Order: sequence, then structure tokens, then C-alpha cells
Amino acid sequence: MIIALNGVATGVCVEVPDGTDAPGALARTTDLAVMAHPDDLELSAVGPLLACRDDPHRWFTGVVCTDGVGSVRPNALAHLDDAGFAGVRADEQVAAARAAGMSAVVLLGMPSDGIRDRTGAQRLELVATVAALVAACSPGVVHTHDPADTHPTHLAVVTAVVDAVRQLAPGQRPRQLVGWEGWRSVDWAPADTQVAADMSDHGDAADALVALHASQVGPKRYDLASRGRRRAHATFAERVAADQASEVALGIDLSPMLDDDVDPLAFMEAMVQRFGAGVTDRLRDWW
Repeated sequence: MIIALNGVATGVCVEVPDGTDAPGALARTTDLAVMAHPDDLELSAVGPLLACRDDPHRWFTGVVCTDGVGSVRPNALAHLDDAGFAGVRADEQVAAARAAGMSAVVLLGMPSDGIRDRTGAQRLELVATVAALVAACSPGVVHTHDPADTHPTHLAVVTAVVDAVRQLAPGQRPRQLVGWEGWRSVDWAPADTQVAADMSDHGDAADALVALHASQVGPKRYDLASRGRRRAHATFAERVAADQASEVALGIDLSPMLDDDVDPLAFMEAMVQRFGAGVTDRLRDWW
């Protein structure tokens, strides 16, 4: 599909579940999630995704940056070449977008190794495309990966999102940027930097969305792992009070990175140092 981003005709795949034209679906977006792989929207950004589904005043648009061909493949799909497997993953993502009632899902289909090359053409293309999508959507909140994640493609995406948003004029930037946990939990982060999504009523719905990514939950039980993590967060958040929720998804508030005067690396370094200082301060009472 060809759509206009910042007045430039751009070839990206945009699926709009309710049939609204693509520019209109982007323009109504309140929450924009930019994630690395098909299924990351339903695993890492599922908190805001389902919150938007239940709120008539919010619209969730998801952007999937890569084709997802580097993931573990089930035996039943082992015969497919990369193009065939990418097609399976794209179809699964579109089905999940429809089931979740997204405003739109945008599939960029880029290769992971291309966007991980910091100075390569595909990395620059990703940053420019994300900047154009943010401008077209004008969302209040942008959701992406946690910068403390261990997956290199997740890191490529979150850093591209920060770079993209900072290319925009201050008036075009969202009011909030959140990095959601994926290949690392963020319960270590200082409490005043955490963003919590209460998913007490959404666990089954989240499972149903993840199940639509059948190529993934066969060889890897992401469904069990993600729900178990949310249940653990709900219980271990507070040691001296009864559980206030049955499931909680956690992210980090990255909004300070929207300010050009804030060094993103220094921001994360300071957060890690606060964690380390808290550990050693408690131990000083004993050693």
C-alpha cells in the first residue's frame, strides 16, 4: 500500500481492521507502539494495547519494524524459505491486529541485520520512517522496547524511536515515551521510573492474542512466560500488603529522552547506578 507520510508517498504495508482509510486510521491514533518483531505488540505492548481496546476514546496503532525471519521456527514450517516464513508471520500479525481492534498495524518488513547497522542505509530509513509515522499519528504516547533489554534488535528499535522523535519539532513530539519489558524484566528499575499496566481483567485476552502467533508459541512458550511474569509482578510489587492486582505489566518511563538536553545513555546509566546504590546501601546495614 502506498500512503503519504509528511507529504511523501511511501510504500509500507498498512492494515486497518475497521476499513477506515490509512491516513485517517493513523490520524486518530492516541497510542503508537513501535516494536521490533511480529508478536512484540501482543507480548511487550499488550498493556496499552488492551487498555485502548476497552476505551472508546483511545486508538492503538502498532508498527512492526522487521520481517521476523530470524526467530525459532516450528518443525511444521521448517520447509519454508525466509520469504515464506515472513509471510506467515505477517499474516499472524494482521490477524492479531484485527482481533485486538487496532486502529492500524504497519508492517515495515525490514531485515534485522539491516536496522542493527547503526550507520547503514536501512537504519537511516527506519529512523526517517518512524519519524514520519509519529508525525502522521501525532500520538499522546509512544510505546517501544525497554533500553535495558538484551535483544539487539529490540535495542536497535528503541534507539531508532528516540532518534526519530528527536528529529521532530517539540510540538510534534508525544507527551510520553514508555519502554516495555521484553528480554529482561524491569522490576529492578527505581519505582518512580516504572510504568505499570494493571492487566487483572486482561490475562485471557492477552493469551488469545499471543496464541494467534502460532509460529512462535509452539517452539517458545511466550504465552506462559509473559503471563507468569505479569503474575509475579503483581505479587512481588509489595511485600507487606495484599495483592492489589492479579497481573501487572511493567515498563520504564522514557519521557525525559524526549528532551534534546537529555543524553539518553546518561539517563540509563543514572538509572542503573540508582539500582546499584540501592543494593549496596541496604547491604551496608549488614556488612
